[in-house]
Amino acid sequence: MKVKIIFGTAREGRKSEKIARYVLKKAVELGWDAELIDVRDYLLCHTHRWRITPEMERYRGKILEADALVIVAPEYNGSYPGELKILLDTIYDEYEGLPVGIITVSVVTGGTRLLQELRLASVNYRMLPVAHVLFYNVEDLFKDEEPGDERYVERVERLFRTLEKYAKALKQIREEVRRNLMEKKERL
Repeated sequence: MKVKIIFGTAREGRKSEKIARYVLKKAVELGWDAELIDVRDYLLCHTHRWRITPEMERYRGKILEADALVIVAPEYNGSYPGELKILLDTIYDEYEGLPVGIITVSVVTGGTRLLQELRLASVNYRMLPVAHVLFYNVEDLFKDEEPGDERYVERVERLFRTLEKYAKALKQIREEVRRNLMEKKERL
């Protein structure tokens, strides 16, 4: 199973990066073929889905490989970072049939408002949000590379078990979507 972990902030001093790296490490430990997609590597100033740039094509290729997605993002002003929105908006059809786990980060709320926003956006992209983990106060929670609270370890592991179940169930849909996208590309 292949999972792409989208780390959704380019802000300097990103505290949520500890969580993104932990999630990547945990995915590999659980047997996933995992890759981190950092929005810093795709800093686009605007969306233009109809004119494909090399960055967009590279991102599109990574999404087309995925059996599941995990989005890790901090809550900014009750929603998600603009650079994540721009990255997600660069493609559309390629997301169909992907189960998505959402991991939010916020000192006070854990990212509950962000979670609601990303669930809604995921459904619009025809992904299926199936699991989530809210991380509170990263500074106090993480000791080196691991969360100091075992409950977070279990929550992340449960997220991956749930993603795997849905990835298997949605495989036929993803394959059909990808076949149709390839046929459409060949006709152009």
